[in-house]
Amino acid sequence: MSLPKLGAPRIVCNGPAKRRGVICALSVAAALGSSAGTVTAKDFLDIRARDQCDAATFNAGRATPLCNAARGGSVTLAEFQAAVPNGGHGAWKFNPGPSGGHLDFGGVVQVTSDAGETHTLTRVNAFGGGFVPPLNVAVGNAPTTPECAEMAAGGLHATANGIIVTSPSAQVFSAGNSTQFPRGIHLYQCCIHPWMRTIITVR
Repeated sequence: MSLPKLGAPRIVCNGPAKRRGVICALSVAAALGSSAGTVTAKDFLDIRARDQCDAATFNAGRATPLCNAARGGSVTLAEFQAAVPNGGHGAWKFNPGPSGGHLDFGGVVQVTSDAGETHTLTRVNAFGGGFVPPLNVAVGNAPTTPECAEMAAGGLHATANGIIVTSPSAQVFSAGNSTQFPRGIHLYQCCIHPWMRTIITVR
């Protein structure tokens, strides 16, 4: 994407000779500040994993809860399951969503859970299925991506490509200086709920 061309600021210097240098300096600073505002650096990106799991139904009969009751979600397990064949429930998503987000090299990426369930934020070469086969129905039964398979091998664990996003949690990474967020345009998905997708660009 080409940046807009900035015209040279017009500087007018007034006042007595002994003060002219100060006035001109202030005028130049103000003009340059105004012009530079058209090209804004972005040094922070907040990525949020979201869902609305209802703890009572998601956790029923389970020794290990799936859903953090403190989040107060309202989507029952039956409602969630009914949505899977239709592309997955819309409350399970990343923000920013499929349209993606961007920030500059060296900026801060914060990955936060606003969800009740555990998710992953996994950089993939191509969008595909996760490691929970029944949920892959939401993405046309796409095969599990290699990056998701790696996270599941031997039990769920973080990798150079994948972050585990538990509820609650907040993790911070350096854009362009971490393996999870390298420079360039990259695809990310949840390996549990594979319709949760976003695109992150580190410029």
